[in-house]
Amino acid sequence: MPQQLRWGVMSTAGIGRMQVIPAIQGSTWGRVEVLASRDIEKARSVARELGIKRVTGSYQALLEDPDVDAVYIPLPNTLHADWTIRAAAVGKAVLCEKPLATSAADAARQIEACARHGVNLMEAFMYRFHPQTRRVQELIGSGVIGQVREVRAHLSVNIMRALDAGNIRYDARLGGGALLDMGCYSVSIARMAFGSEPRRVVGRMQIDAKMGVDTSSAGLLEFATGVALISGSFATDGGDIYTIVGTDGYIEVPRGIIPGYGTRAAEGLVIIVDPDGNRHEERIAPANQYRLMADAFAESVLNRRPVPLPPEDGLNNIKVLDALARSSANNAPEPV
Repeated sequence: MPQQLRWGVMSTAGIGRMQVIPAIQGSTWGRVEVLASRDIEKARSVARELGIKRVTGSYQALLEDPDVDAVYIPLPNTLHADWTIRAAAVGKAVLCEKPLATSAADAARQIEACARHGVNLMEAFMYRFHPQTRRVQELIGSGVIGQVREVRAHLSVNIMRALDAGNIRYDARLGGGALLDMGCYSVSIARMAFGSEPRRVVGRMQIDAKMGVDTSSAGLLEFATGVALISGSFATDGGDIYTIVGTDGYIEVPRGIIPGYGTRAAEGLVIIVDPDGNRHEERIAPANQYRLMADAFAESVLNRRPVPLPPEDGLNNIKVLDALARSSANNAPEPV
């Protein structure tokens, strides 16, 4: 294994082009060796822009390339499982864009394949690597707000303002919809804050009749020691914010998921409020969470260690998302 992880990237998807590829190229432990796209001219253009040496018009050719150690998969959601399994079969480690899959059954197949072939698999939840999130976890662990009893988490970006019919988020066949695209973050935050899994959920999804996907979703998650209220939308511009309420105060994070965008490394902010209403603000040093994620993954692969965010976390997240979708369809609470 070389001193730097040699990455292959599947597709010229916006998340890769604008955020993950630049992060890898600027990271300590990796570089992008090959970019694959079915539109070879677009691949060449992106490769020139981002300093990638080689391109291919075939995802399979990328997997079979002996100079690629790991792949980043930002393909449409319904393709995550199959291409992860194909990558594992040829010995490539996989950083898979969120959500890990579109069903718990598919996520379990991914995990089994990667374990069987002895390769690392991690879901690309970049916010988990920002020092802001690490600080929130430290504060919860310290007991500064007592026992966590409630979480409120929201993420929305109004991408429908400039409606693009070709956007994969609007295609049910490709795993589109706000619950999988936005709600997955809110569910992840709630599970992280409680440090456990919800037992039962109630979900509501606002389905666009023409597109067949949810444009806004919300849910109530019942944990053994409290509840979480989560929501996500690509029809509103409510930003991203979460609040963790404990028996002795609460923590508020105004930009909890996207403190910075692209290659920008923005300052984080964590607000702690005690029972008397005293407010303490902690400024978190700027950091590129995508670069931190890429380096953490690369170090795990290079040193043959487990990844810091185990794939089972992604499986458990999908189990909750599955239950929320069932609840909305059945108009009834659902077990997780």
